[in-house]
Amino acid sequence: MRITSVTATPIAIPLEQPFHWRSGVQELANLVLFTVETDSGATGYGESICEDQAGMVAYGNLIAKTFVGRSPGEIEAILGELWRDGRWRFYPHWSHQVVSGIEVACWDALGKALGVPASTFLGGRVREEVDFMAFPQGDRADELARHAAALVNEGHRVVYLKVGRSHRDDEEVVAAVREAIGPEPLLRLDPNEAWDVPSAVDAIRRLEAYELDWVEQPIAAGNVSGLAWIRRSVETKIAADQAVFTSHELRAVLEQEAADAIVIGSHETGGIWRLRQLAHLAETYGIPVNRHACVESSISTFAALQVLACLPNLTLGNQVMHQLLAEQLVTTPLEPTGGSISVPDAPGLGFELDHDAVERFTVR
Repeated sequence: MRITSVTATPIAIPLEQPFHWRSGVQELANLVLFTVETDSGATGYGESICEDQAGMVAYGNLIAKTFVGRSPGEIEAILGELWRDGRWRFYPHWSHQVVSGIEVACWDALGKALGVPASTFLGGRVREEVDFMAFPQGDRADELARHAAALVNEGHRVVYLKVGRSHRDDEEVVAAVREAIGPEPLLRLDPNEAWDVPSAVDAIRRLEAYELDWVEQPIAAGNVSGLAWIRRSVETKIAADQAVFTSHELRAVLEQEAADAIVIGSHETGGIWRLRQLAHLAETYGIPVNRHACVESSISTFAALQVLACLPNLTLGNQVMHQLLAEQLVTTPLEPTGGSISVPDAPGLGFELDHDAVERFTVR
Protein backbone atom coordinates (compact mmCIF):
# COMPACT_ATOMS: atom_id res chain seq x y z
CA MET A 1 0.00 0.00 0.00
CA ARG A 2 1.61 3.23 -1.19
CA ILE A 3 0.67 6.90 -1.26
CA THR A 4 0.08 7.97 -4.86
CA SER A 5 -0.75 11.65 -4.33
CA VAL A 6 -1.21 14.37 -1.74
CA THR A 7 -3.51 17.27 -2.65
CA ALA A 8 -3.89 20.57 -0.76
CA THR A 9 -7.19 22.51 -0.94
CA PRO A 10 -7.53 25.97 0.68
CA ILE A 11 -10.76 26.30 2.69
CA ALA A 12 -12.47 29.25 4.42
CA ILE A 13 -15.59 28.68 6.54
CA PRO A 14 -17.54 31.48 8.25
CA LEU A 15 -17.97 31.32 12.02
CA GLU A 16 -21.40 31.29 13.68
CA GLN A 17 -20.51 34.58 15.36
CA PRO A 18 -17.37 36.71 15.66
CA PHE A 19 -14.74 35.12 17.91
CA HIS A 20 -13.30 37.65 20.38
CA TRP A 21 -9.91 37.08 21.94
CA ARG A 22 -6.72 38.87 22.91
CA SER A 23 -5.52 39.31 19.30
CA GLY A 24 -8.80 40.81 18.06
CA VAL A 25 -11.86 39.45 16.30
CA GLN A 26 -11.92 36.44 13.96
CA GLU A 27 -14.80 35.71 11.57
CA LEU A 28 -13.42 32.89 9.39
CA ALA A 29 -11.81 29.51 9.90
CA ASN A 30 -8.88 29.46 7.46
CA LEU A 31 -7.87 25.87 6.73
CA VAL A 32 -6.09 23.67 4.21
CA LEU A 33 -7.65 20.27 3.52
CA PHE A 34 -5.08 17.59 2.66
CA THR A 35 -6.19 14.56 0.65
CA VAL A 36 -3.94 11.48 0.66
CA GLU A 37 -4.72 8.92 -2.05
CA THR A 38 -3.27 5.40 -2.07
CA ASP A 39 -2.90 2.58 -4.57
CA SER A 40 -5.25 0.48 -2.42
CA GLY A 41 -8.13 2.80 -3.22
CA ALA A 42 -8.30 4.14 0.34
CA THR A 43 -8.32 7.94 0.62
CA GLY A 44 -7.54 9.85 3.80
CA TYR A 45 -8.28 13.42 4.84
CA GLY A 46 -6.70 15.81 7.30
CA GLU A 47 -6.59 19.55 7.81
CA SER A 48 -4.07 22.19 8.78
CA ILE A 49 -4.88 25.58 10.23
CA CYS A 50 -3.27 28.74 8.92
CA GLU A 51 -3.37 32.47 8.37
CA ASP A 52 -1.79 32.36 4.91
CA GLN A 53 -3.50 29.64 2.88
CA ALA A 54 -1.40 30.22 -0.23
CA GLY A 55 1.78 29.74 1.77
CA MET A 56 0.39 26.65 3.50
CA VAL A 57 -0.60 25.08 0.16
CA ALA A 58 2.80 25.82 -1.40
CA TYR A 59 4.67 24.50 1.62
CA GLY A 60 2.40 21.47 1.78
CA ASN A 61 3.08 20.60 -1.84
CA LEU A 62 6.82 20.64 -1.15
CA ILE A 63 6.60 18.51 1.99
CA ALA A 64 4.18 16.10 0.30
CA LYS A 65 6.96 14.90 -2.00
CA THR A 66 8.48 13.04 0.95
CA PHE A 67 5.20 11.17 1.54
CA VAL A 68 4.44 10.09 -2.04
CA GLY A 69 5.58 6.54 -2.79
CA ARG A 70 5.71 5.59 0.90
CA SER A 71 3.28 3.58 3.00
CA PRO A 72 0.95 5.80 5.06
CA GLY A 73 2.02 3.75 8.09
CA GLU A 74 5.70 4.74 7.77
CA ILE A 75 5.16 7.96 9.71
CA GLU A 76 8.25 7.68 11.92
CA ALA A 77 10.52 7.08 8.93
CA ILE A 78 8.91 9.85 6.88
CA LEU A 79 9.11 12.39 9.69
CA GLY A 80 12.69 11.37 10.40
CA GLU A 81 13.61 12.00 6.78
CA LEU A 82 11.85 15.37 6.79
CA TRP A 83 13.62 16.62 9.91
CA ARG A 84 17.01 15.03 9.11
CA ASP A 85 17.44 15.73 5.42
CA GLY A 86 15.17 18.68 4.74
CA ARG A 87 15.35 22.31 5.77
CA TRP A 88 12.03 21.98 7.57
CA ARG A 89 13.85 21.51 10.89
CA PHE A 90 14.88 25.18 10.78
CA TYR A 91 11.23 26.26 10.96
CA PRO A 92 9.66 23.66 13.28
CA HIS A 93 6.57 25.58 14.38
CA TRP A 94 5.45 26.38 10.83
CA SER A 95 6.50 22.98 9.50
CA HIS A 96 4.50 21.20 12.21
CA GLN A 97 1.38 23.08 11.16
CA VAL A 98 1.82 21.90 7.57
CA VAL A 99 2.85 18.32 8.31
CA SER A 100 0.00 17.77 10.77
CA GLY A 101 -2.70 17.80 8.09
CA ILE A 102 -0.85 15.33 5.86
CA GLU A 103 0.09 13.07 8.77
CA VAL A 104 -3.50 12.88 10.02
CA ALA A 105 -4.69 12.05 6.50
CA CYS A 106 -2.21 9.15 6.40
CA TRP A 107 -3.70 7.58 9.53
CA ASP A 108 -7.18 8.06 8.08
CA ALA A 109 -6.20 6.28 4.86
CA LEU A 110 -4.41 3.45 6.69
CA GLY A 111 -7.33 2.84 9.01
CA LYS A 112 -9.78 2.79 6.12
CA ALA A 113 -7.62 0.35 4.16
CA LEU A 114 -7.38 -2.05 7.12
CA GLY A 115 -10.91 -1.49 8.39
CA VAL A 116 -9.89 -0.29 11.87
CA PRO A 117 -10.02 3.04 13.74
CA ALA A 118 -6.81 5.06 13.85
CA SER A 119 -6.56 4.58 17.62
CA THR A 120 -5.48 1.00 16.83
CA PHE A 121 -2.11 2.37 15.64
CA LEU A 122 -1.63 4.72 18.60
CA GLY A 123 -1.38 2.22 21.43
CA GLY A 124 -5.03 1.31 21.81
CA ARG A 125 -7.76 2.98 23.81
CA VAL A 126 -7.90 3.54 27.53
CA ARG A 127 -11.27 5.35 27.27
CA GLU A 128 -14.28 5.39 24.95
CA GLU A 129 -15.26 9.02 25.42
CA VAL A 130 -13.41 12.29 25.93
CA ASP A 131 -14.47 15.16 28.18
CA PHE A 132 -14.41 18.61 26.55
CA MET A 133 -14.54 22.17 27.84
CA ALA A 134 -17.38 24.66 27.77
CA PHE A 135 -16.18 27.58 25.65
CA PRO A 136 -18.57 30.53 26.09
CA GLN A 137 -18.66 33.11 23.32
CA GLY A 138 -19.40 36.83 23.28
CA ASP A 139 -17.73 40.20 23.75
CA ARG A 140 -19.35 41.38 26.99
CA ALA A 141 -19.25 39.91 30.47
CA ASP A 142 -23.02 39.37 30.57
CA GLU A 143 -23.00 37.51 27.23
CA LEU A 144 -20.18 35.25 28.33
CA ALA A 145 -21.81 34.58 31.69
CA ARG A 146 -25.17 33.59 30.15
CA HIS A 147 -23.52 31.28 27.62
CA ALA A 148 -21.27 29.73 30.27
CA ALA A 149 -24.25 28.96 32.50
CA ALA A 150 -26.12 27.35 29.61
CA LEU A 151 -23.13 25.15 28.75
CA VAL A 152 -22.70 24.05 32.36
CA ASN A 153 -26.39 23.14 32.43
CA GLU A 154 -25.70 20.86 29.45
CA GLY A 155 -23.21 18.93 31.57
CA HIS A 156 -19.81 20.57 31.04
CA ARG A 157 -17.54 20.37 34.07
CA VAL A 158 -14.82 22.77 32.85
CA VAL A 159 -15.29 26.35 31.61
CA TYR A 160 -12.55 27.96 29.52
CA LEU A 161 -12.26 31.74 29.10
CA LYS A 162 -10.08 33.94 26.94
CA VAL A 163 -8.63 36.86 28.91
CA GLY A 164 -5.73 39.26 28.46
CA ARG A 165 -7.40 42.31 26.94
CA SER A 166 -7.27 44.53 30.06
CA HIS A 167 -7.13 43.89 33.79
CA ARG A 168 -10.50 45.59 34.35
CA ASP A 169 -12.22 43.67 31.56
CA ASP A 170 -10.65 40.40 32.70
CA GLU A 171 -11.88 40.74 36.27
CA GLU A 172 -15.36 41.77 35.16
CA VAL A 173 -15.64 38.73 32.88
CA VAL A 174 -14.20 36.22 35.34
CA ALA A 175 -16.38 37.49 38.19
CA ALA A 176 -19.54 37.37 36.06
CA VAL A 177 -18.83 33.88 34.76
CA ARG A 178 -17.97 32.44 38.17
CA GLU A 179 -21.19 33.86 39.62
CA ALA A 180 -23.21 32.44 36.72
CA ILE A 181 -21.77 28.90 36.83
CA GLY A 182 -21.54 28.50 40.60
CA PRO A 183 -18.66 27.05 42.64
CA GLU A 184 -18.45 23.52 41.23
CA PRO A 185 -17.24 23.77 37.59
CA LEU A 186 -13.51 24.19 37.03
CA LEU A 187 -12.61 27.61 35.58
CA ARG A 188 -9.57 27.96 33.32
CA LEU A 189 -8.17 31.18 31.84
CA ASP A 190 -6.06 31.74 28.75
CA PRO A 191 -4.45 35.18 28.24
CA ASN A 192 -2.55 33.96 25.14
CA GLU A 193 0.88 35.25 26.27
CA ALA A 194 -0.57 38.72 27.00
CA TRP A 195 1.36 39.50 30.17
CA ASP A 196 4.94 39.92 31.36
CA VAL A 197 6.09 38.16 34.52
CA PRO A 198 5.19 40.84 37.13
CA SER A 199 1.80 41.64 35.60
CA ALA A 200 1.03 37.92 35.28
CA VAL A 201 1.72 37.37 38.98
CA ASP A 202 -0.40 40.42 39.89
CA ALA A 203 -3.28 39.42 37.60
CA ILE A 204 -3.37 35.79 38.72
CA ARG A 205 -3.23 36.71 42.41
CA ARG A 206 -6.11 39.13 41.92
CA LEU A 207 -8.21 36.62 39.95
CA GLU A 208 -7.55 33.77 42.38
CA ALA A 209 -10.51 35.08 44.38
CA TYR A 210 -12.69 33.42 41.72
CA GLU A 211 -11.32 29.91 42.35
CA LEU A 212 -9.32 29.26 39.21
CA ASP A 213 -8.23 25.79 38.13
CA TRP A 214 -5.34 26.95 35.97
CA VAL A 215 -4.03 29.81 33.85
CA GLU A 216 -2.69 28.82 30.45
CA GLN A 217 0.46 30.37 28.97
CA PRO A 218 0.31 33.75 30.74
CA ILE A 219 3.61 35.03 29.26
CA ALA A 220 5.64 34.76 26.05
CA ALA A 221 6.37 31.17 25.07
CA GLY A 222 10.15 31.55 25.02
CA ASN A 223 10.41 32.68 28.64
CA VAL A 224 10.45 29.29 30.38
CA SER A 225 12.32 30.55 33.44
CA GLY A 226 9.71 33.30 33.78
CA LEU A 227 6.94 30.72 33.58
CA ALA A 228 8.62 28.75 36.36
CA TRP A 229 8.89 31.94 38.44
CA ILE A 230 5.16 32.60 38.03
CA ARG A 231 4.34 29.01 39.00
CA ARG A 232 6.31 29.41 42.23
CA SER A 233 4.67 32.76 42.97
CA VAL A 234 0.95 31.94 42.75
CA GLU A 235 -1.46 29.38 44.20
CA THR A 236 -3.21 28.66 40.89
CA LYS A 237 -1.84 25.94 38.63
CA ILE A 238 0.01 27.03 35.48
CA ALA A 239 -0.43 25.30 32.12
CA ALA A 240 2.10 25.56 29.27
CA ASP A 241 0.83 25.76 25.69
CA GLN A 242 2.79 27.79 23.14
CA ALA A 243 5.94 26.96 25.12
CA VAL A 244 5.73 23.22 24.30
CA PHE A 245 5.21 22.87 20.55
CA THR A 246 8.33 20.70 20.11
CA SER A 247 9.88 17.89 22.14
CA HIS A 248 12.89 20.08 23.00
CA GLU A 249 10.60 22.85 24.27
CA LEU A 250 8.55 20.40 26.31
CA ARG A 251 11.67 18.91 27.88
CA ALA A 252 12.83 22.38 28.94
CA VAL A 253 9.47 23.15 30.57
CA LEU A 254 9.44 19.81 32.38
CA GLU A 255 13.05 20.04 33.57
CA GLN A 256 12.53 23.58 34.90
CA GLU A 257 9.26 22.57 36.60
CA ALA A 258 7.55 25.45 34.82
CA ALA A 259 4.05 23.96 34.46
CA ASP A 260 1.47 21.87 36.28
CA ALA A 261 -0.19 20.78 33.03
CA ILE A 262 0.70 20.64 29.35
CA VAL A 263 -1.69 21.81 26.61
CA ILE A 264 -0.80 20.31 23.22
CA GLY A 265 -2.52 19.65 19.92
CA SER A 266 -1.79 17.85 16.69
CA HIS A 267 -1.45 21.06 14.68
CA GLU A 268 1.36 22.38 16.85
CA THR A 269 3.20 19.10 17.43
CA GLY A 270 3.14 17.91 13.82
CA GLY A 271 0.36 15.30 13.97
CA ILE A 272 -1.30 12.80 16.27
CA TRP A 273 1.74 10.47 16.36
CA ARG A 274 3.99 13.21 17.75
CA LEU A 275 1.23 14.36 20.08
CA ARG A 276 1.15 10.82 21.49
CA GLN A 277 4.92 10.91 22.02
CA LEU A 278 4.91 14.29 23.76
CA ALA A 279 2.06 13.18 26.01
CA HIS A 280 4.14 10.16 27.04
CA LEU A 281 7.13 12.40 27.80
CA ALA A 282 4.92 14.52 30.06
CA GLU A 283 3.61 11.35 31.70
CA THR A 284 7.14 10.35 32.74
CA TYR A 285 7.24 13.55 34.82
CA GLY A 286 3.78 12.92 36.29
CA ILE A 287 2.31 15.84 34.34
CA PRO A 288 -1.19 15.65 32.81
CA VAL A 289 -1.97 16.77 29.27
CA ASN A 290 -4.91 18.68 27.86
CA ARG A 291 -5.80 18.85 24.19
CA HIS A 292 -5.19 22.23 22.51
CA ALA A 293 -7.67 23.46 19.90
CA CYS A 294 -7.69 26.26 17.36
CA VAL A 295 -10.36 27.65 15.06
CA GLU A 296 -10.74 24.44 13.08
CA SER A 297 -13.36 22.13 11.62
CA SER A 298 -14.61 18.88 13.12
CA ILE A 299 -12.03 17.00 11.02
CA SER A 300 -9.49 18.07 13.65
CA THR A 301 -11.79 16.95 16.45
CA PHE A 302 -12.24 13.51 14.86
CA ALA A 303 -8.45 13.18 14.63
CA ALA A 304 -8.00 14.34 18.21
CA LEU A 305 -10.51 11.82 19.55
CA GLN A 306 -8.50 8.94 18.11
CA VAL A 307 -5.31 9.90 19.95
CA LEU A 308 -6.89 11.29 23.13
CA ALA A 309 -8.59 7.93 23.62
CA CYS A 310 -5.09 6.42 24.02
CA LEU A 311 -3.61 8.85 26.58
CA PRO A 312 -3.63 7.71 30.23
CA ASN A 313 -2.62 11.17 31.52
CA LEU A 314 -5.44 13.11 29.84
CA THR A 315 -7.33 15.76 31.83
CA LEU A 316 -10.97 16.78 31.88
CA GLY A 317 -12.08 19.78 29.83
CA ASN A 318 -10.10 19.22 26.66
CA GLN A 319 -10.31 22.03 24.15
CA VAL A 320 -12.70 21.91 21.21
CA MET A 321 -13.52 24.69 18.73
CA HIS A 322 -15.21 23.14 15.70
CA GLN A 323 -18.56 24.24 17.17
CA LEU A 324 -17.64 27.85 16.37
CA LEU A 325 -18.01 27.18 12.63
CA ALA A 326 -21.28 27.86 10.80
CA GLU A 327 -20.90 24.63 8.78
CA GLN A 328 -18.69 21.53 8.78
CA LEU A 329 -16.79 19.56 6.12
CA VAL A 330 -18.15 16.15 7.15
CA THR A 331 -21.50 14.40 7.00
CA THR A 332 -20.81 12.57 10.27
CA PRO A 333 -22.08 14.58 13.26
CA LEU A 334 -20.23 14.93 16.55
CA GLU A 335 -22.84 15.02 19.29
CA PRO A 336 -21.60 15.79 22.83
CA THR A 337 -23.42 14.17 25.73
CA GLY A 338 -22.99 15.85 29.08
CA GLY A 339 -19.81 17.57 27.93
CA SER A 340 -18.23 14.39 26.49
CA ILE A 341 -17.92 13.00 22.96
CA SER A 342 -17.75 9.29 22.19
CA VAL A 343 -14.72 8.09 20.23
CA PRO A 344 -15.85 6.83 16.79
CA ASP A 345 -15.34 3.15 15.96
CA ALA A 346 -15.56 3.59 12.17
CA PRO A 347 -12.37 2.95 10.15
CA GLY A 348 -9.73 5.67 10.00
CA LEU A 349 -10.64 8.86 11.80
CA GLY A 350 -14.31 7.90 11.75
CA PHE A 351 -15.92 10.48 9.47
CA GLU A 352 -17.24 10.80 5.92
CA LEU A 353 -16.19 13.89 3.99
CA ASP A 354 -18.93 16.21 2.71
CA HIS A 355 -17.64 16.86 -0.80
CA ASP A 356 -20.37 19.43 -1.50
CA ALA A 357 -19.28 21.45 1.55
CA VAL A 358 -15.65 21.26 0.44
CA GLU A 359 -16.68 22.60 -2.96
CA ARG A 360 -18.69 25.45 -1.39
CA PHE A 361 -15.91 26.63 0.91
CA THR A 362 -12.89 26.16 -1.36
CA VAL A 363 -10.96 29.41 -1.81
CA ARG A 364 -10.41 30.19 -5.49
